[in-house]
Amino acid sequence: MTNTKRQKRSSWNKGKTGLAAGWTPERRAAASVRQRAWCVENPKSSFFQYDRQSRWKTGPDPEVRAHYYRFLRMRCQARYWCQDWTIKWDDYLALLRDSSGKWGRTMGSINLVRLDTLKGWHMDNVQLMERSESLNRQRAIDPATGKTVKRRRKTGRRPQRWKKTRDQ
Repeated sequence: MTNTKRQKRSSWNKGKTGLAAGWTPERRAAASVRQRAWCVENPKSSFFQYDRQSRWKTGPDPEVRAHYYRFLRMRCQARYWCQDWTIKWDDYLALLRDSSGKWGRTMGSINLVRLDTLKGWHMDNVQLMERSESLNRQRAIDPATGKTVKRRRKTGRRPQRWKKTRDQ
């Protein structure tokens, strides 16, 4: 019986690095000299003109870009804690531009907080507030029990309890 399938062979240097791939110190130095010479001969090459900021979704402003990733992290945290999130990036950016202080995690910084913590993250339920003021707010109280309302369970898997049994 012959095998009619053609066997796929891996590359000759698959997984090899450094000396195993043939890069001796002499070969590495020679390649470095050639690369430097090419860079001197081609200063207007597109290799040097690559501008990463022009490819950002938020534009060239690094502060707005940092806030875009902050927005994405906030949205992911809201989903993780089973909280509704309807704030769009444009609304968040308008809040950022209207604010007068610096956003951050220090006590004097400004944060986006929910007015009613039992409701989700909606534009009519959020406000910009100093972090020290937001941390000192009273937590919501459940009228049935008279105790503070706890967070809902996360949507992820529950952690397994690792217990060593006698037969292990």
